[in-house]
Amino acid sequence: MSKQETQTSDYRIRKLIGILGLSLPFILPIAAWEFLSSISHYYYLTLSSLLFIIILSSFGLFLISYKGYKIDPETEKVSDDLVTNIAGLAALIVVFIPTSCLDSASDIIAAFCNTCENPLFGHTNKIKGTIHLISAGVFIFSMGWMSKYKFTRSDNQRNNKIYRFCGNIVWSSIGILIILVILEKLKIHFWMDTYYVFILETCAIIPFGISWLVKGKVIEDAIEIKNKFLKNN
Repeated sequence: MSKQETQTSDYRIRKLIGILGLSLPFILPIAAWEFLSSISHYYYLTLSSLLFIIILSSFGLFLISYKGYKIDPETEKVSDDLVTNIAGLAALIVVFIPTSCLDSASDIIAAFCNTCENPLFGHTNKIKGTIHLISAGVFIFSMGWMSKYKFTRSDNQRNNKIYRFCGNIVWSSIGILIILVILEKLKIHFWMDTYYVFILETCAIIPFGISWLVKGKVIEDAIEIKNKFLKNN
């Protein structure tokens, strides 16, 4: 692929997406001060709900505004812009159609869920829950695609190895999650049946956050800051 210029704004968006990705699975449990069965269930607690909505909405808007490289018709069938637009729209759907409030592993959420007094767009509807789940899957799958196939077009082989590794971890986490969901539907219990969704979502989100940070040249920036510090001292 021919070398294309990248605007400064693209690097900033990459860094922001990376920071949001790394912060999401940590800031929500801290805000709620408890672990829930999935990241999406933090939508139902006051402070974590605000953070969930802000971060996911930011994901969606940043991804839609991100253009990336122009498509190379000789080697590519889909453009960066198309992949990130799909991911961005999926992230926004995750916000506007939240997961069901059932099975959150929280007594507080269970209490108002049983009374059907859910906040905002909260619900117990299976169809909406399925739409949310599919949208979340599309969002994370797209992030894995960006890491594994889009970011690896650079000439930096060290970074390419990081992108492929992150992409593989994202997709492996999704694959294991699908298997465990099927086992749960079949009433087959396993040792981490309460928090497995949260754990595997975290395993998928952190690598894509890392890959976006690396693509945003955070390593190069860190080296430059280090060199300046050593030079001045």
